[in-house]
Amino acid sequence: MTVVGALQSALAVEHQVVYGYGLAAAHLAGKPYAAALTALAEAQSRRDRLADLLRGRGAVPTPAAPAYLPPIAVIDATSAIALCLRLEHAAEGAAWDLVEASGPGDVVRGLGVKWLGAAAMWAAHWAGNAALDEPALPGQPS
Repeated sequence: MTVVGALQSALAVEHQVVYGYGLAAAHLAGKPYAAALTALAEAQSRRDRLADLLRGRGAVPTPAAPAYLPPIAVIDATSAIALCLRLEHAAEGAAWDLVEASGPGDVVRGLGVKWLGAAAMWAAHWAGNAALDEPALPGQPS
């Protein structure tokens, strides 16, 4: 995959993450709600950074869809937390692809590494709330 292709794919994933965190937050309260809003703000910032990187390489950023169908029905706090976990797993894969597609010292690789770490931390946070085990190497292709 090219760097531009990886950036476009990552941007498409990040659009879904932003949408998904908005949906999840609507079903959460207290600390989980605050965490979802923090993760949403981080995703929005990363989405904007990905779009800027694409423009800087002469590409037109992939636009967000008007809406996304979540991979699971979100009807309560438990399903909202499960969605947050799935969003972070998708983000881990996109971050891994950025790292793989870019070279040493490339700003894209730095973003990918930072994003992979953040996604792994958020996934562990949401998995802890759902009492689930997480993989040792998040985002790594199976």
